[in-house]
Amino acid sequence: MQKISTLVICIYFLTSTIPSNACTIFMANDGQHVWIGNNEDELFSTKYRMWYYPAQKAGYGYMIWTELSAGKLFYGLMYKNPQGGLNEYGLFMDYTAIDEMPVVNDPTKKDRKKELVHDILKSCKTVEEAIHYINKFNLVKLKNAQLYIADASGDYATVHGGYIIRKTETNFALTNYCINGGHKEACYRRDVASTYLGATTTFQLADIKNILQKSTQKQPQTLITNYSMAIDLKKAILHVYYKNDFTTEKIIDLKSELQSGKHHNDLVDYFPKDVSALLEKKLKNEGINEVVTTYKTLRNNSADKYNFTNNAVINLCIQWIDNGKAKEAIRLLETLKEFDPDKSDIYTWLGVAYRKDNNLNESSKNFARALELQPNDYLATLWGRQDSQKVIFKLSDFEGAEQVLLMGEFTQWTKNAIKMTKQNGVWMCEAVLPKGENIYKFKVNNDYLTDKINMMYIGTGPDMYSKIYVW
Repeated sequence: MQKISTLVICIYFLTSTIPSNACTIFMANDGQHVWIGNNEDELFSTKYRMWYYPAQKAGYGYMIWTELSAGKLFYGLMYKNPQGGLNEYGLFMDYTAIDEMPVVNDPTKKDRKKELVHDILKSCKTVEEAIHYINKFNLVKLKNAQLYIADASGDYATVHGGYIIRKTETNFALTNYCINGGHKEACYRRDVASTYLGATTTFQLADIKNILQKSTQKQPQTLITNYSMAIDLKKAILHVYYKNDFTTEKIIDLKSELQSGKHHNDLVDYFPKDVSALLEKKLKNEGINEVVTTYKTLRNNSADKYNFTNNAVINLCIQWIDNGKAKEAIRLLETLKEFDPDKSDIYTWLGVAYRKDNNLNESSKNFARALELQPNDYLATLWGRQDSQKVIFKLSDFEGAEQVLLMGEFTQWTKNAIKMTKQNGVWMCEAVLPKGENIYKFKVNNDYLTDKINMMYIGTGPDMYSKIYVW
């Protein structure tokens, strides 16, 4: 009862500061290239669509991206309210959500209740022109978001119903707090983006991808980065990545796309399908033998149709391990090993699965192989090196964070949270944990986060905690 009460109190405390949505936008401008990086962070189940509008007599060609919503094709709410867009001249627009702030109501101006993105993209080439257009109106609906506008020259502005912030520095990152009056808050996503923007002098696609990856939100989290964009504004070319998979890229050349006329595409259709849902259905209806047969057949014959480069199938196996299906997880992981014999994650989770299945010999062999392949790999270390119940925790991609803490039942949560130290850009600490199941979270600045590398977790939504078994 005491354990349950402690967890309930912890849940209330940890969830009281979790934001409802998030996004990261940054400009990287080296004088030759002008890049925009954009992570859209929402619930994993959110679906998206790209819309393309060729130039007409009264306007320029452009595209927008929206959430999908129920309703008629052209009259759904999210069609009317785009998340962002880009036009053929490299004018970019996107929103970041913030806490509601007061708007300015000038009696000499018209109230603008309609969204801005469509009208600006089809009528403006530059930030200066967009600001001139915006200044005609009171943006009475723009209370709890900031609209970021950038152009191919490297100019940019952040627009709210109560203020407009013009360009102050060459490279710039924006997340989910009001920046009016020079206000700053500790935000690990903006901090890590700013850290890398300040340390780089020339920007290529690989640099933008790196910053995008480091500022993404990953599973297991309530909100994750559902898609990322690296946009070359001068060429109006988008490099798009889906669900944190930066190995699979969709290149959209806007000017070429507009030549196909007015059309739309669901974002998911640009990428290979997730095979894990099919395998889960096969297990439920036909058993593990059919799962293995299906996976091998698709891997050999349909590699262009299904995504086999991400960790979706490994994550499925982790769910099975945690749900008492260790034998089934072992069968599928052993199959994965046939195709990817040098992937350390497979051996790590085989080590966990065999341990859960009480096969200590095979468990030890697989942990040893994982550590042989990647001696400093965090996941292999976390699960495979637990000498005297000592566990090593690491948190990467948070180089710009001010403070990182580890907490769990073993620290009485916030009461005795363990302060992590940064070594070569990675936050680290050691903790002696009791044997059995332990749950934990990290506190990064003011955000409470699950472990983005360890995909064993408990709970849903804000009541989600990372899990580890100590042998």
